[in-house]
Amino acid sequence: MKNWKISGVMLTLIMIFASSCEKSSEPNEQATSPELPPFESMAIDFGAFDENGTSGKATTLVYDNKAPNGNWVFSRIVVGVWSSALYTTLAVPVASFRAAITQTPEKISDDTWQWTYSVDGFTSEYTARLTGQLTANKVVWNMYITKMGIEGFDEFLWFSGESALDGNSGDWTLKQSPERPDEMLRIDWEKSGDEIGSIRYTWVRELDDQENADPFRNSYLEYGLQEGDLDAYFSANVYDTNLQEFTEVDIEWNRTSYEGRVRAVAYFEDVLWHCWDSNGDDIACE
Repeated sequence: MKNWKISGVMLTLIMIFASSCEKSSEPNEQATSPELPPFESMAIDFGAFDENGTSGKATTLVYDNKAPNGNWVFSRIVVGVWSSALYTTLAVPVASFRAAITQTPEKISDDTWQWTYSVDGFTSEYTARLTGQLTANKVVWNMYITKMGIEGFDEFLWFSGESALDGNSGDWTLKQSPERPDEMLRIDWEKSGDEIGSIRYTWVRELDDQENADPFRNSYLEYGLQEGDLDAYFSANVYDTNLQEFTEVDIEWNRTSYEGRVRAVAYFEDVLWHCWDSNGDDIACE
């Protein structure tokens, strides 16, 4: 009888232990929220190509053939198209994602967390709701934004994305606006150590604002890190409205000194690199 009681106790303990192990093996039962991708996965630092100068020094922009900073200015214009799309056309969803990083999420189901907050920095009042759903092999992200007041709108899914479970890669897809809910920009990103090692912006909008086929569709800007003195690069596939065709532009620069070079056959009409110094002024390439 005593042995039977011991066997019963042992059987109960085994069942409890097995049940505990089974529960802990479920990927969706983790207690902490999935880690948000870094803000730079959506908007990298375009500071080296700001119009106020490469190193914070004010730069006078001259557009004739004798411009002392023509090489850097041309590069700034190419990069500025994408920077403008992020910080002007898509300013609200980009700012909303930046704000999410400082918020504390709540768990709303076994596999989903939610960040809810107001978005500062705009004259209108916006509220954001970001959800992160943990699946077996990735995290699925959705950003819903609501605008109050004049020309307000109800909750709008402005962008969505996915990230790897280790947080080292992923993608975003941003729509143009609540009035034109068409996919506009796709972003593919990958980390290198603690920073973004590569990111590609691709223009995916099919129709322009006049409902015509968008000629810029499939154009892209790729950013990455590389070895050498010029430790960062942009590779752009640009639609030239004058030529009515896509052209290639390669840009390389040093992230500390801001000196760099650009190569664009269609613009410079040669296959050479064209360089600038740390002030943004044209120099002969070595």
